[in-house]
Amino acid sequence: MLDKYKKSYYSSLPFGKLLSEIMKSCHPNRRKVLASVSLMGMLVITVHSSVSGLPVDSASAVFTECADGIDNDHDGRTDYPQDPQCLSLHDDSEGPTGRGIFVSVTDAKDIIHAGGSLTYIISLRTEREEPVLADVFFQMPHQTNLIGTSDAGSRNEELIRWNDVSVYPGRVRKITVTVEVDPDAQNELLLVAQAAAEGEKDTDTTRVEREDNEVIQSRLPFNVTVTDGKKYAQPGETLEYIIAVRNPSNREREYDLRLQIPTDTTVEYVSGDHSSNRQAISWNDHKIGPNGAREYTVSVRIKHDAKEFFNITTRASIGAALSTDTTTVHTGILPNAIIATTTDGLDQIVPGALVTYDIGLQNGTNQLATEVDLANALPRYLEFVDASEGGYWTGTNVRWENLAVAPSGNRSLRVTGRVRSDAPVGERLRNTVSVNGYESVDTTVVGNTIAGRGLAQRSDVLVSKNADRGEVRPGERVGYTVSVANTTDHALYNVRVNDRMSSDYIRVLQADNGNLSGDSIAWEIPVLEPGQHWNADYTAQIDYRAPHGVTIPNVVTVSGKGMNTVSLEDRIYTSEIGVISNLPPTGAAFDALFLGMTGLAGAAQTMMQRRKLLKRA
Repeated sequence: MLDKYKKSYYSSLPFGKLLSEIMKSCHPNRRKVLASVSLMGMLVITVHSSVSGLPVDSASAVFTECADGIDNDHDGRTDYPQDPQCLSLHDDSEGPTGRGIFVSVTDAKDIIHAGGSLTYIISLRTEREEPVLADVFFQMPHQTNLIGTSDAGSRNEELIRWNDVSVYPGRVRKITVTVEVDPDAQNELLLVAQAAAEGEKDTDTTRVEREDNEVIQSRLPFNVTVTDGKKYAQPGETLEYIIAVRNPSNREREYDLRLQIPTDTTVEYVSGDHSSNRQAISWNDHKIGPNGAREYTVSVRIKHDAKEFFNITTRASIGAALSTDTTTVHTGILPNAIIATTTDGLDQIVPGALVTYDIGLQNGTNQLATEVDLANALPRYLEFVDASEGGYWTGTNVRWENLAVAPSGNRSLRVTGRVRSDAPVGERLRNTVSVNGYESVDTTVVGNTIAGRGLAQRSDVLVSKNADRGEVRPGERVGYTVSVANTTDHALYNVRVNDRMSSDYIRVLQADNGNLSGDSIAWEIPVLEPGQHWNADYTAQIDYRAPHGVTIPNVVTVSGKGMNTVSLEDRIYTSEIGVISNLPPTGAAFDALFLGMTGLAGAAQTMMQRRKLLKRA
């Protein structure tokens, strides 16, 4: 029973199975049994002590980290001498107790002036053999404002954080933080910045030191500007740059001014004492007084082969002060160079009345504007009657194509329409002209009377010509009315009106008091008093052989004594009429003709089907 009890007791102890095996192997000899029991007792005491620990009274030994048998710094190496961080068995530290991250921070400055900026560099290293992901923190110094951070750091008040920053063995990972010192920061203030990562910390200190006024004045940047006053220019055009320099300080200063020569240009003139090469012009060691200003002039010519929309860019600089001017090369009509205006001079009009819109084109550049296209959208309740200088009706608006406007000049056009009889009282007639994206609008209200200053006040002499139709077929006749109105404050003498038809497809049949000579008619007016109007009518016939689509141009000119103050454009009136051989003279729209033809075809088909039904019956 004793042996059975021992076996059961030993089996319940730690390493009980090992003890049972030892007992089984013992010889039944008494001496050997006693020896085995003694050995097993010592084993039981040793195992029990290792599991339960020694009594407190007997625990007097203290082990260092490098001799305690524990991997305290988690680097996979235990104690001295396996762990290279342990210098001996008595070394109380195996190295960093975190994840092997070393952190440092510095702005590389000992002092900083109020209002200055600091860039902190946070450096991260690792002693591990594998990459480490670490959370990094940066505490901004007091009285600083954040300008920017690298690596997309997130800010919470004055604490900046980066999550999962990768740090690789053998490399230094750098993070930057830029701050601005408060301009009102106290003198001798100590700016303390701290960086931390995985329990490791480092601190940087910088002292604020105020500058005296003289030093501050000497560091104020110069004010420099450069401009040629143009937004667009053409190949071969000369650009004159004005470079202005101003000294904002209250003491005399020296400076070096540099102007970059634009590409695709040649220098023609430079003012002042300077030096130059193919790339830049420099004015060195120039002086300027307190709060003084100086100007320099540079003329360059754009090369004739400069590409369309090429940017001519030049820069002027004095140290960090910089100014840039850009001019775009444009060979066609300059955007926004042509301005169009329109007005009928009326505030109110009645149904059935004629309305004449005066259209003005103004060229705001010193270059000839060509290939100008103008469109005039007539109001809803206005029927087209006539247009000057070749304007033609498209069914929805009046168009002029390939017009030319002199440099810094003006050009006048006119459109006449008739207010429809069904125009409701109170309707706003909105006439719109557009050229190169620029629009102008005139509004006139339909009422019971005609009111407004009219067109007479906008020109010295008005010459106009109206036709009784806008299009004509070969062989038909067309009636014209030529009108001249003297709206000057003095009489006009020996006025000569000349109407010329520049076409072989028209001939004049009858003219009131006019002298016919070739393709032109002339009228002589002995005197035309201020405010007096003169009219003349004549009839012309279109040739039977006139081809479809041909236009017949017409020019009316006026001259005489007293017109020296009248502009040439106001003395000339141009128009044209189109020949249409395949459509009615009314110019019926194609969609109306198509619907009519479709209706006839449908009626014919219906009649045929009825005949078939009658025959079957």
